Amino acid sequence: MQSRQLLGVLSGLTLAGCGYNVASTVGPTPSPSPVILSAMPATYTFALDDNAQKLVTVSRSSGAFASLQLSVADPTIIGVTTPTLRATSATFSIIPIAHGSTTVNATDQTGAMAVVHVSTASCGRPPSMLAAQQLVPESGATNVSSSIGTLYFVVYFPNRVELSGNLHVIVGQHGTLEGSPLVAATAPPGTVFPTPIPIPNATEMVVSASIPALAPAQQYRTEVYNDTCQPAVLAGAFST
Repeated sequence: MQSRQLLGVLSGLTLAGCGYNVASTVGPTPSPSPVILSAMPATYTFALDDNAQKLVTVSRSSGAFASLQLSVADPTIIGVTTPTLRATSATFSIIPIAHGSTTVNATDQTGAMAVVHVSTASCGRPPSMLAAQQLVPESGATNVSSSIGTLYFVVYFPNRVELSGNLHVIVGQHGTLEGSPLVAATAPPGTVFPTPIPIPNATEMVVSASIPALAPAQQYRTEVYNDTCQPAVLAGAFST
């Protein structure tokens, strides 16, 4: 009887010892390495009169992109295109709009971020676009259809300057959307014209530009520009 009790004690000690040894050899599960995003180029300066879009590639250190959100610190300086996702890399283009410096923050689904620093050149030329007024939709309008498609403006040019320019749209505070080039137009019937801006020696033109479908319940500001070494001209604002 005593032998059986002793054997049971020894077995318990052996099992306890084995349990201790096994536990001591298994460490905590290592945490996955944080995802790192890198942008190429990380810094870019547009030369004077360089209006070509600049392609940026953002790479992930591991895993695939599920989303990439772009935020422009000063969206009056540049625009950005919608990102194209390709597994561990994504691409978008930067569009010069006006003179200045700003940054683009590219953030993926995990919160990892890459920053691109962008500058555009100044020139000292006199402005070739003096002012603008949003006609359709009327500036300040709300509940505008997200499929409006075409916007109308009055633009003031210096005398003897031919029509030229593009539409740049600021989405919310830090998003951008690009419209088409400005073309001469006739305002739709029933359009209410704002009080003309008294600018000496200016030519006033009604123009239009097309835009892609808009997001619902969003704020938009419209700008027009035709010289990227000068500030863009604010035309108006509306919301969907």
